[in-house]
Amino acid sequence: MNTQKATALLQEITQKFSEKTFPETCAKAFINVPGIPSSSWSLGNQLLMLFGGTADARGYNQWIKAHRYVKKGSKAIYILVPMIRKIKDKNDEDTEKTATIGFKTMPVFAYEDTDGIPLEEFEPKVLPPLFHLAEKNGIDVKWENTSRGEYASINVRDARMTLSTESPDTFLHELVHWYDNKNQKLKPGQDPEQETVAQLGACVLAKMYGYDAETYTWRYIATYVNSDSPQKVGQMCFKVLGRVQRAITAILADAETALNPNPSIGVELQ
Repeated sequence: MNTQKATALLQEITQKFSEKTFPETCAKAFINVPGIPSSSWSLGNQLLMLFGGTADARGYNQWIKAHRYVKKGSKAIYILVPMIRKIKDKNDEDTEKTATIGFKTMPVFAYEDTDGIPLEEFEPKVLPPLFHLAEKNGIDVKWENTSRGEYASINVRDARMTLSTESPDTFLHELVHWYDNKNQKLKPGQDPEQETVAQLGACVLAKMYGYDAETYTWRYIATYVNSDSPQKVGQMCFKVLGRVQRAITAILADAETALNPNPSIGVELQ
């Protein structure tokens, strides 16, 4: 039964990937509030919480610790907990590594379904612009026609970004590529998984900064996962969300620590 619930939740994440409102929902998940346990959850679980209609969900004992109590008859929201197993390394039988073999569910309850002492309210910080992060990372940005006719490209090895459009989400797409590469070396060419990470990440950031983000597309993840298995498709979505979360967290951290929020990048326009 627990596995069936986990599969249903993975299917829900998969279905939401195709909706235009998905980046906006992701953006809400990155407005982390100090003191709320869900701020440390995976992006996938934060989304499941938001899909459940609340911005603050906690376990039964966590609410008691916060001096609030779950109302009688309240329905739980279920999040996913990975099931980890040790397996032998194929290249070295004496070495074991951990692998996620699936998910199980864990119940949490929405703030709206609790009573008790009011929680302290926090105001989110105003987010700074991000273009200066190219300079911070030593990226040479130029506007010119790209070699293959695409809207933009980035060479992470030589720290060069080429843009052929002024669309902000195009720049953000390449910026997410840059930060994603810090966590996981990018593959050459148009890899569907890493393009999904960059596109979803760009749309989330665009929403956070007040821009339209209508360019998000499902086709990357649909192309990458050629399977009828809900578990496999859902796990791939969670994998993408994990990469997006790491990249955006690093971008926001760099943006917050920058001394000058609006430096001139000194780009060359052509």
